[in-house]
Amino acid sequence: MASLKTIDYDKIDFHDFVDYKLNEIDLKIHLITEEIMKRRLYDFKDFINSIRREFSELYNWNEENESYFLNPLIDKWKYSFTIVDNLENLCFVSFSSVYGEFIHTHFSFCRKDFRSFNLAKLHVIKLCQTAIDNGFTTHEGYWPKNNNDSIILHLKMGWKIQLIRNNKDLFMTGNLRNIRNQTYDLLTVGKI
Repeated sequence: MASLKTIDYDKIDFHDFVDYKLNEIDLKIHLITEEIMKRRLYDFKDFINSIRREFSELYNWNEENESYFLNPLIDKWKYSFTIVDNLENLCFVSFSSVYGEFIHTHFSFCRKDFRSFNLAKLHVIKLCQTAIDNGFTTHEGYWPKNNNDSIILHLKMGWKIQLIRNNKDLFMTGNLRNIRNQTYDLLTVGKI
């Protein structure tokens, strides 16, 4: 009987792993700083609102104005990331901030033509490792309860459903190390 190899996650440089995997498909990840947001405000606004329009009927989403992108959430500029192509076109955008002792993800959106490239998984590894590097242990967020594909993915990545808010959103949480490790396994070992 073959034995399963144990992975020593503490020896993995997850930031390098994410950079390497994105480089393989000619993409790169950037921290969204306040300066970048101000300089590229309309790019971010157009990107996010195009996805909000795409899913407006399904999730009852509305478009956002400029103030939404510049809002002063706690440490938003430390935990929000974008994935771009070689021409700096936005392919994936996610805003997260600090809610008390937790990293809270507000949204993660992926451009339609990049939705099968594992960008959400790579982003989650980067965000989790960044949060761990800064002393956090727990991740939280809300998902529309009818967004089955995203919910299933997040459950596979180690999230747990805590409650349903207003009969429309799932509140999910998870340990950052567990999420990071299970997501890494999904990318390297295969589907769990």
